[in-house]
Amino acid sequence: MKKKPSVMAWLFGAGLCMGLLPDLAAAVCAAGKEEPLSEAVILGIGLISACACLLCFIRAIYIRFGKDPENKPDWFWYLAGLFPCLLIYLVFLYGSRPAIPVLAAVYVVRKGDFAGIAAALSLAVFLLTGVLFFCYLNGCRKMPLARPVRRFFSRIYLGLPAALLLWLAIFAMPCALVLIRRLYGEPGNLLRHAALLFGALATAAFLNMALALAEKMLTGATETPEQEERALRKRLLFPLVSLFLCLFLFFFRNMPRLTGNEAAQLEARLKESLVEYGIFLSACDINGAAGIAGEAAVWMDEELLTAEEEEKETADDPAALRKAEKKTKKLRRVCERYEIFRSDGQALAYIDQYKRAGDATEDLAEDVLTLSEEYPDNLQVQYAAALIGCSLTYDGAEHYDRTAKAVLRWEELYLKERNPEGADRMEFEKNAAQMLMKIYHEEEASKILEKIVNTYEDTEACVLLAKCCDRTGRQEEAYELAAERCEAGTDSPYLLYYAALSALKLGKTEECLEYTSRLASYTAECEGEELKECDIWLFELMEFLVLKDNSVYTEFQYPVYEDLTEEQNEFIDENLFFRNYLDAAYLAYGSDDKRDPSEGLEKIDAVLERKPELASAWYLRGVIASNTDLEEYMEEAVEMYQKAGELNSKIPAVWYAMAREYDRLEKYESGIEACKRALALLPEQDHGSDWYGIHFHCSRLLDALEKEVEK
Repeated sequence: MKKKPSVMAWLFGAGLCMGLLPDLAAAVCAAGKEEPLSEAVILGIGLISACACLLCFIRAIYIRFGKDPENKPDWFWYLAGLFPCLLIYLVFLYGSRPAIPVLAAVYVVRKGDFAGIAAALSLAVFLLTGVLFFCYLNGCRKMPLARPVRRFFSRIYLGLPAALLLWLAIFAMPCALVLIRRLYGEPGNLLRHAALLFGALATAAFLNMALALAEKMLTGATETPEQEERALRKRLLFPLVSLFLCLFLFFFRNMPRLTGNEAAQLEARLKESLVEYGIFLSACDINGAAGIAGEAAVWMDEELLTAEEEEKETADDPAALRKAEKKTKKLRRVCERYEIFRSDGQALAYIDQYKRAGDATEDLAEDVLTLSEEYPDNLQVQYAAALIGCSLTYDGAEHYDRTAKAVLRWEELYLKERNPEGADRMEFEKNAAQMLMKIYHEEEASKILEKIVNTYEDTEACVLLAKCCDRTGRQEEAYELAAERCEAGTDSPYLLYYAALSALKLGKTEECLEYTSRLASYTAECEGEELKECDIWLFELMEFLVLKDNSVYTEFQYPVYEDLTEEQNEFIDENLFFRNYLDAAYLAYGSDDKRDPSEGLEKIDAVLERKPELASAWYLRGVIASNTDLEEYMEEAVEMYQKAGELNSKIPAVWYAMAREYDRLEKYESGIEACKRALALLPEQDHGSDWYGIHFHCSRLLDALEKEVEK
């Protein structure tokens, strides 16, 4: 029982030598020096630490398996059997890192294959480790198994978990560092060393469990081979092959440094960056991937600039010039192979910049659109251009056509490379169409949506197509599309809205009132987030029916309410909720006599009694109250706007109206806050999505309020 603590102590020492010793040694050697340590010194520290680690590991195994005097292994066979373990360690340090970029490259080029290839490779390495671990233990014994193949397969169930524990031991320390960096950003020396100590303890625990499985794996391995000489050759063959592979991997890994090949060194650095780049992408960490790509692009630029300067300096020496030109040519070829850092990497940097700022600027849009035109066949670049360009909307924007081309290129590349099917394809096409609609390219959006509507029975796609038809003046098509779906039993508030709006614009008043009444009934019954959306659609229809606006942007020229016939009024009276809401909207906006709010308040109170969760109805109540000059009503209007803001904080008109009321009450600081909340919800002067020009008027009001505060 005493041997287990001793074994754990030596295993813990092995973990410390592998993790903490190199860090401490590098810190001591670097103390007092202004320049970083050379690669030779770092490599020497690593080799010394690795040797100390392996010696501690050997001692732990000697204590565990060498207790029985009859089967006590000698040191030669310990060292011979240790080579497979050393091979695993060196493959991990030197062999796997150049191999992983292949997976990272596959991930970048064809993301769908990455998970499968990574899983297959991980399984292969896992099985290989199990084999090596068993062979290692067999080589450590003075009298190995007579029939190792048969014995191995009879104990495979023990070799595989042992191999898993070995890999957990290898990854324990790096994972501890990653975790501590995730939690603390840039941890200090004390915190970093504490993480390494914890990782070393975890490594020791995993190794101890692996050795416990190894004892069970080799139970009964006491048969002596009949021919000692043949057994000796078999025992020597595996360590020699392992030694050869270790040396090959070591020199292969360090060949660029040994030969001074700068192009190969740059490629090695870029390969490692591609590993990290792929890992960050797998974790959906845009900021991390963008940082890796940006750093790699700087390396490429610096190497090329240095090589070009060297060409200029050697212009008078033909031999040196040829050598410099050859070097530059090799570096350019390397950079071309890793052009992904300039294209995808820069696109990710733009996306990260956009997300950090929360909105796009003209300079950012120009940069990303220029990049998209430079790399027209790059999916990531086109997505970045589409995302950022579509978020920057304002009247008369010059980038709309270029952004639309980027969206269409993105759509084409995505369908070609990813080949989505079914619901995935439908969702993607709808997203692309919505992007085009944001920048007022409804014709292109219509073509995309028509394919979806003809293939899938999707209500949202029908709504978007009806919206495109409405925007492009094809009211007949919009009406037929929306009305057909509504009559077929699709009771969608979006389709009811567009059916009513299209009918209104076509002069079909009865049909408009019918669909508006149905939308009012639907709104009175729904709940939650759907209610917020229905509330906005219904309120807009009320405005259309009562307002007369001469603006070239809104074009509210539908004289409906005042020209309603007796039959039409009778139809409206059948839906009391609709009747009261429509009358209240007219008394708030359309009536010439707005000084006496009593009738309007009575009507809107009836609406709120039926549905008190309607934010727009509370807003309308505030509008009715604010139409008077009496201070008591002005205070009440502010309360109504606040109630509306509590129910739905994303209606810009609510905050703008509140700011105007605060201005009238001379509460300028409160008005400034309300203005800022309204502006945060609006694009920059884009009448396409801000019909009333609230952004423009709110900006002017904000300036006036700030001047009043300065007084």
